[in-house]
Amino acid sequence: MKEMIFLEEDEHFQLKVHKVSFSFFIFIIIIVSLLVIGYICSNITLMKLGYQSIDLEKKRDELLVQKYQLECSVEQLSSLTRIEKIARQELGMCRPEKIEFVAMLPAKTNNNMTAQQPSEEDSRIFLEADAFLKKFANLPFFKNQ
Repeated sequence: MKEMIFLEEDEHFQLKVHKVSFSFFIFIIIIVSLLVIGYICSNITLMKLGYQSIDLEKKRDELLVQKYQLECSVEQLSSLTRIEKIARQELGMCRPEKIEFVAMLPAKTNNNMTAQQPSEEDSRIFLEADAFLKKFANLPFFKNQ
């Protein structure tokens, strides 16, 4: 009888070993399949992001082309020759025959400046204004035709 008990216990022990090894095998298969599914999902997400990136780059390029076209049309519409043409044809304006500039005295002058030599500061101001006005009068827009 003692021998039978040992045999029964031995068979029961082998059955537990088989159950543990089978459940461990199933557990490993589940872990591996989850890792594979995660890898596939991450690759799918990366592919979607890649396609979105390509679409956004195309859209950016289209917007840059549109921006350059708009800048070109702004330059054409705001050109001085176009504005002058509109002023002449539609508004009936014409260029002046002679351009005259009036030099204004500085605000801090005394009224009895009849024949006095200008001070150093005053002559510097008038020279700067004279040089500025000469440059301004030499612009092509102000030259008489």
